[in-house]
Amino acid sequence: MTDIRPLPHILKTKPYVPGGKLAGAKGPVVMLASNENPFGPNPLAIEAMREAATSVHVYPDPTYGALREAIAAAAGIKDANRIAVSSGSDEIIHLLTQCYAGPGDEILQTEHAFSMYAVSATAHGAACISVPETDLTAGANAILGGVSEHTKILFLANPNNPTGTMMSVEALAQLQDALPPHVLFVIDGAYAEYVGPDYEAAIRDLVDRRANTVMMRTFSKIHGLAAARLGWAYLPQEIAETFQRIRGPFNVNSLAVAAGIASISDPAFIAMTRDHNSLWRTTMIDALNAMSLDTPVSHANFVIPDFGSAERAAAAHAFLKDRDILVRAIAGYGLPTRLRISVGSEEDNEAVLAALKDFTASR
Repeated sequence: MTDIRPLPHILKTKPYVPGGKLAGAKGPVVMLASNENPFGPNPLAIEAMREAATSVHVYPDPTYGALREAIAAAAGIKDANRIAVSSGSDEIIHLLTQCYAGPGDEILQTEHAFSMYAVSATAHGAACISVPETDLTAGANAILGGVSEHTKILFLANPNNPTGTMMSVEALAQLQDALPPHVLFVIDGAYAEYVGPDYEAAIRDLVDRRANTVMMRTFSKIHGLAAARLGWAYLPQEIAETFQRIRGPFNVNSLAVAAGIASISDPAFIAMTRDHNSLWRTTMIDALNAMSLDTPVSHANFVIPDFGSAERAAAAHAFLKDRDILVRAIAGYGLPTRLRISVGSEEDNEAVLAALKDFTASR
């Protein structure tokens, strides 16, 4: 027997549920559940990791200067000291929450937000407050209506996961101006590259526009480095200094550093992936709507068709599994009638559309 007990708010924390793998498959699996890059990592990143592997007995540079300089050059950021790197953007969420919110505080998100915001809030003893969306899209008025004197952080994924919807840059700026000075505004740009360079630059500029704003980014999506666990943030100077107080001295491994530098320094690979995604995202949305599976416009690398009922969505999910196709059930995000389907390779996209055509024809 032991009297060792976790803190009460830890017991209230519900762990994040990932997309998972498909067990018992009869053959190759079409993996469209986790928004991964269908091309894999940039070949330059693979070669950089091979070269870095010979030196993994040496600790990485604790300042991550070369990686931060490469990010700054690619993102048009003048001061690399205001860039923080992390073991995936999830670590940024946790560290910002640890810095700025605790018991008695509130963290604000929208109705169908990325679940790690709530996980981190609860894990640090803060309350997670959700505000309604309109047509699956965040709105400034609803967000501002949820702000209280206890609100410490607003996390806003834009484009959002799992809906794929987004607020305009103009709306983000208006929201930024209207937030009270005690609220940290965190724009999660995990899918920003799929919108395009102009949008990436615009959300970068929002960080320079107000000292209350942070931009988060990841190498897990368009860079195809999900398993490397690499993220970064662009922060106001004071917030960057606070963040560095608690960041682990070697929180990013050398293989991820090498891959990140190589990948972000090659815009051609990013553009190729974005073009493929744009083409197939439109193709998939049109095809799903033609099957009477209402599918809204997405700005990310996935789509969310509506099957009309939770039972039919579950049946479609099982039907696809039987064909060794794995997509994401999103009932846990408050969307029980929809499935999230990543944009994959041409072959995988055709496979899932053909399977869903058979499903809709049968029921």
